[in-house]
Amino acid sequence: MVRRRTGGCRERMMRTAERIGRVIPGDLRRLQIEASDPAASAWVAANAGSGKTHVLALRVIRLLLDGVDPAKILCITFTKAAAANMANRVFDELRRWTALDDIELDATIKQISGIEPDAARRTLARRLFAMALETPGGLKVQTIHAFCTRLLHHFPFEANVAARFSVLDEAAQAQLLNEISLGVLLDAALAPEEALGRALASAIAGTSDQTFKDVIGEAIRKRDAVRAWVDHGGSIEAAIAALCGTLGVGGDDTIERVESEMTEGPIFPASQWAAAAEALERGGKSDHEQARRLLAASAASAPQRAGFYQQVFVTGKLEPRQQILTRSTELANLELAERLCRERERMLGLIERRKAVACRDRTAALITIADAVLSRYQAMKDRRGQLDYDDLIDKALALLGAQGAAWVHYKLDQGIDHVLIDEAQDTSPKQWEIIARLTAEFFAGSGARLIRRTIFAVGDEKQSIFSFQGAAPREFAVMHHRFEKLSKAAEHEFRHVRFRHSFRSGPNVLGAVDAIFARPEAFAGLSVEAGNTVHESLPDAAPGLVEIWELIKPASKREIEAWDAPFDQLTETSPQVRLAAKIAKNVKAWMKQGSRAGDVLVLVRQRGPLFEAIIRALKDLQIPVAGADRLVLTEHIAVMDLMVLADALLLPDDDLALATVLKSPLFGFDDADLFDLAWKRKSSLRAALRAKAQANARFAQALAKLEQFGEWAHEMPFTFYARVLGRAGGRKRFLARLGHEADDALDEFLNLALDYERRKTPSLQGFLAWLRTAQTDVKRDMEITRDEVRVMTVHGAKGLEAPIVVIADTTTAPAGPPQRQPRLLSLPGATAQAPNCLVWAGAKA
Repeated sequence: MVRRRTGGCRERMMRTAERIGRVIPGDLRRLQIEASDPAASAWVAANAGSGKTHVLALRVIRLLLDGVDPAKILCITFTKAAAANMANRVFDELRRWTALDDIELDATIKQISGIEPDAARRTLARRLFAMALETPGGLKVQTIHAFCTRLLHHFPFEANVAARFSVLDEAAQAQLLNEISLGVLLDAALAPEEALGRALASAIAGTSDQTFKDVIGEAIRKRDAVRAWVDHGGSIEAAIAALCGTLGVGGDDTIERVESEMTEGPIFPASQWAAAAEALERGGKSDHEQARRLLAASAASAPQRAGFYQQVFVTGKLEPRQQILTRSTELANLELAERLCRERERMLGLIERRKAVACRDRTAALITIADAVLSRYQAMKDRRGQLDYDDLIDKALALLGAQGAAWVHYKLDQGIDHVLIDEAQDTSPKQWEIIARLTAEFFAGSGARLIRRTIFAVGDEKQSIFSFQGAAPREFAVMHHRFEKLSKAAEHEFRHVRFRHSFRSGPNVLGAVDAIFARPEAFAGLSVEAGNTVHESLPDAAPGLVEIWELIKPASKREIEAWDAPFDQLTETSPQVRLAAKIAKNVKAWMKQGSRAGDVLVLVRQRGPLFEAIIRALKDLQIPVAGADRLVLTEHIAVMDLMVLADALLLPDDDLALATVLKSPLFGFDDADLFDLAWKRKSSLRAALRAKAQANARFAQALAKLEQFGEWAHEMPFTFYARVLGRAGGRKRFLARLGHEADDALDEFLNLALDYERRKTPSLQGFLAWLRTAQTDVKRDMEITRDEVRVMTVHGAKGLEAPIVVIADTTTAPAGPPQRQPRLLSLPGATAQAPNCLVWAGAKA
């Protein structure tokens, strides 16, 4: 297998496809012209790597070339990075036009539009770059949230928002919710007899601390559903009463009452348990076990009795026991056997009723606490003049749908004539409704006839893998039919275009993907119109190779682990570790054959043991690896060292903090140095360092640095850490020990220090407390062309490409809805000029 040394940068792929001599079939070129035609609305379904973003940029350019004012074009993208990429594509192409001579410019215009340009169009083409730059507010290529922010700032009175509101980012929102949640729980704990206190006691009794926190967080994220449910009932009490009817329990039912009925039933009263146990003792082994259960229930205290008694009739998983008595004992005690069978049926009903009561109680507790948190959260946002991302969508939707919104629509009608949506399959239902209301005048009244107005959407249902963020891929097809119907009613031309050619991969890889999704059970759920996938390669696409490795199975004999081995550490014989080693060895072999480390992209389902094992295996073979594509900032070792440095300075007698920071790259102590320092000391570690510094140059140097850091600690948090990382050489030390992947974590850490100083009254101790309560994720840019192997999740790799793609973890049973799982195989690939290698690798744990 021959591999060329290609960088694999997605941005470079489509923009240079024409200029590097790619052979583009005539039918594909006609489809591109048809989709980008500014005279008609278009709905484009495009496979991965088929150039849909390229066509979107072409449509913007052709709209400008047709004389459309740049201010009247709105292009909505899924992410800020995509918006910047789109704007760059348009500006780069328009800038290139300014330097072309007449012949080259005419050829370019004809190639993208099929029209022979005249002198006037040629002159306009050369002015487009300046026009786009000089447009007030710039070319409107933005995310839906950015558009809503701009809209609400234009109409704050109509939207009932603060005139100069600020937007809460995810980190600030998490911080605020943490503070409010803590306040609500403290108030609940101080008033145990009130509704909030009773709700807290009920919630804590049924869940662990972490589970409770997660459930409250989920309720806050789904606050629309929570509010809708409560509002539908009229109050929390009414909503819970309705829930009781649904669950089939009474409002006065309690767990204690149900359990009392379990042990005091008329069929088999507790007074007869001992006698029944005596009869069972004369039976077989399983009868003896039943006798012990009955005696244990008889001897148990009232609160525990139901738990012991139910074991006679159900298993530990609360499943009915198939046999209560052995056959011989049943024949010898027919009356007892008959009563036990009837009692089992009664108990099963009561167990289900207890589950329903527990469900009601936990739901009531959750809703009560969540409602209190949400009420305070909303009040705090109103007081501060802040909106979060969900508020932006909700307020914009309400603004465009309000009865008095005619003025808003009139003003917008003067400003937007063409709406373009990128990655439309990841648009949520609420976002679609905003777009629908925004474009309502396109197809009604004078707005439908006096001005040519269009809507353009491009996406691919198969690539929608962000349902956890609200994306609804089925809405892509629903909105397609909705806009098509509106266009036909207004006598507008509406086109449905489908791109199947791939600019990335060759026929071997594409054929393998089509073969996999040729089976109905494989393509079910990929799209509304269920059907097998169809991909086509370009005529000049290089050949590729698909390898399927043998499944790695667990060892037949379980390896005995050391008693002090970490609980979450994989053994050397585990399938994950063996698969990781195999991947690393193959990468090493590919590199010896001429491939670069940067040519390899390894995909996993989620960041977990296999993810870490692959990175570790690559590093063990000294293969350059980019590290994790996403990390929790406070869990990165460099950030942890910086935080513990502050702990050691703020509390000089904290020996553990000082020992930890001395072993960090900032000081470079090893175990022997630390042992020499701590051995036979009579006081704190700081005092021992000061005492031994007189006779040990290494200790003296460390003490001097520590005291210097102590002086800097009186400065602002950003100034302190900037000096530690800069003037003191801390960044160089971290990078030397951890590699350049630590750069992203250190930069984000400094950004958070600046952000903290803007939000709070700054202090080093306050910064540490603020940072430890915030859950800050850092998403590293994996498109940067470094010569390193990239190990990523399938979600994180969306839109990336590489000549060699390894798909690991293909046999783990999916945890989410089955309809969503096939979309995770939307494969990145190499540029079609370079051969591809696609590897399926499975590890069965």
